[in-house]
Amino acid sequence: MKNIHNKNIVVGITGSIAAYKAADLVSKLKKAGANIKVVMTKSSTSFITERTLESISNNKVLVDENENDESFLHLDVAKWADIFLIAPCTANSFNKITSGLADDLLSTSCLAFKGKILIAPAMNPDMWNNEMVQKNRENMSKHKFKIIGPDYGLHACGDEGYGRMSSPEAILESLSNEVEKNELDGIRILVSAGPTREPIDPVRFISNYSSGKMGYALAESARNLGADVELISGPVSIKMPENIKITSVETSAEMLDAVLRKIPNCDVFISAAAISDYRPSHKLTEKHKSSDGELVIKLERGEDILKLAKETKAGLYAVGFSAETNNISDNAKIKLEKKNIDMIISNEANHQKGLGFESDMNEVCIIEKDSMLKISKNTKKIIADIILSRIAKNIKGNLIKIKNAR
Repeated sequence: MKNIHNKNIVVGITGSIAAYKAADLVSKLKKAGANIKVVMTKSSTSFITERTLESISNNKVLVDENENDESFLHLDVAKWADIFLIAPCTANSFNKITSGLADDLLSTSCLAFKGKILIAPAMNPDMWNNEMVQKNRENMSKHKFKIIGPDYGLHACGDEGYGRMSSPEAILESLSNEVEKNELDGIRILVSAGPTREPIDPVRFISNYSSGKMGYALAESARNLGADVELISGPVSIKMPENIKITSVETSAEMLDAVLRKIPNCDVFISAAAISDYRPSHKLTEKHKSSDGELVIKLERGEDILKLAKETKAGLYAVGFSAETNNISDNAKIKLEKKNIDMIISNEANHQKGLGFESDMNEVCIIEKDSMLKISKNTKKIIADIILSRIAKNIKGNLIKIKNAR
């Protein structure tokens, strides 16, 4: 992550059992070339030692006791930092810091820091879902704080739910995204999302389980990185994202028409829509009644919208999705080559597992011509951030070329 090379990063650690993950996080930040200072709350020292973190960070670890020696230490910490990250952040620290309260070295340093503070919560699911915690999350300044996670999973206490600290990898991706804010400024991105409906008669249609959540998350992530985003959406029942132009379609033919109209004016196309591969060759003009007997539907193959889009626009950076039931990665690689696209996201097509279709969660693999990155079960929002971060890095060297080619 070249964008954090030589950045001064304060890593705050609070008293959660997830504090052991901070060692891996600090190590990864150091390997990326960042300068690290660790600030620990007194309770966090019960879970991980100062010596461990000093050895990894190559800097003296700061705890509450240090403030007695240097009255303005919290101000020095805040002025030194380019980035302020708290991981893990307990419920107590979360409520205190997001409310502007300060009674220890970490919270006073946060109060003095002028930039945005990144927080990776770590707490029991009941505590994360507590009304007061969620109220603070909703009311906190979005310009001052960014929340990373928390993730869903099994906790040390035996409970299961949201509240687990995000993995060091996910935190690094989110931190990198924050540093790269506006990295896609001026880049035009077209995203397709949701299912299509192929009519059989005036009341029936062929469709699939797609909810559109992945595509919408990708559009929002691209917008957050400064891109000029347009979204082509099939029929969904989710909230429309803000500051994104949306074109609503229903059939695969309408999706094709909308994509081909907009492709000449975009630089990146992310085809996240679950477009019907087959459609009835003839639509009945009247409702088929049970008294009419059996209904035989002849299907015809639809157009490969992503392949056509790539062929239509020279230099288009094209991203596809591959929902498979078997040989997931192998089938996705075949599609990557056949469609001649730049990236494909593969996942298992099985809505009964609570992943992918109709779910807020997914488990995917990002496949490119020379690389493959597996992303374990996580929210679609976090996965979208990781995908867009990767796209931004891939096209970074071509940004000037893209803008000059217009």
